[in-house]
Amino acid sequence: MANQIIDDIKLKIKSGNVVTRLIVINIAVFLIISLFRILLFFTGGIGLFAYFVKLFIENISLPLSLHGFLFKPWTLITYMFVHIELMHLFWNMITLFWFGQILTTFTDSKKIIPLYLMGGIAGGLVTILLVNLIPDFNVYIGLPLVGASAGVTAIIIASATLVPNYQLNLMFIGPVKLIYVALFVIFIDVLSVTSYSNVGGNIAHLGGALMGFIFIQQFKKGRDLSKGINTCLNWISNLFNKSPKGKMKVAYKRTVSDEEYNYKRKVSQQQIDAILDKISKSGYSSLSKAEKDILFNASKK
Repeated sequence: MANQIIDDIKLKIKSGNVVTRLIVINIAVFLIISLFRILLFFTGGIGLFAYFVKLFIENISLPLSLHGFLFKPWTLITYMFVHIELMHLFWNMITLFWFGQILTTFTDSKKIIPLYLMGGIAGGLVTILLVNLIPDFNVYIGLPLVGASAGVTAIIIASATLVPNYQLNLMFIGPVKLIYVALFVIFIDVLSVTSYSNVGGNIAHLGGALMGFIFIQQFKKGRDLSKGINTCLNWISNLFNKSPKGKMKVAYKRTVSDEEYNYKRKVSQQQIDAILDKISKSGYSSLSKAEKDILFNASKK
């Protein structure tokens, strides 16, 4: 049965889109931690197993002390996949699903994982820095930081920066522009920091928000900040790709000249830029079916 569950998780990661993969990984880590905690409860929380569980969670959570972080630098990545409470996981994943789909539609799927990681890293570093530098926040130094919130917030703000007039139909409220959703998220985080409510988490959100904004501003200028991370992820993926290479060689011949190819590519990019400008001014609903098809096809490249 355990093997079947593991196989199902692997299939979901391989066959799903990048947003689904991130959600599956987060849920899988949560289930592992939850299983350990259940076993810990029934064993009385003492002995070697209890020590192992404590050590495991400590080594995947981000310590907010400079000393702890320097000795566990890998936690800057692992912490953003760790959730202890079910509702914390639920809201992070549902938000990741909504806004991840939006960002994928208007850019491409290769932006999601790098932005999630960059947002989480920015949030973690900003939190460590401020908690250690601001005396009133020093009381949080001994606490760990966990959760996908910083990476998810980066995706929220990136989506709102790219298509601010895109409308979400919120329950009991109705259609709301994405920019107002983003401003509300930032407002709540700033308010929570100043009221000393979940200071570490809210600082991380703000760090992620800043990264999301910078990411899209650079994207609009033609700079792809996701390129380095994607190159690294492709390299890691190739290391674990054990499928044998076939001996058959396939030759591809371009049927157009370089000049014609580059011209078509330039025209295509200009169309996409014009459509994004139209969305920014009039909203996604103002697009024609042809324009929506162009944007959809571009998101799959």
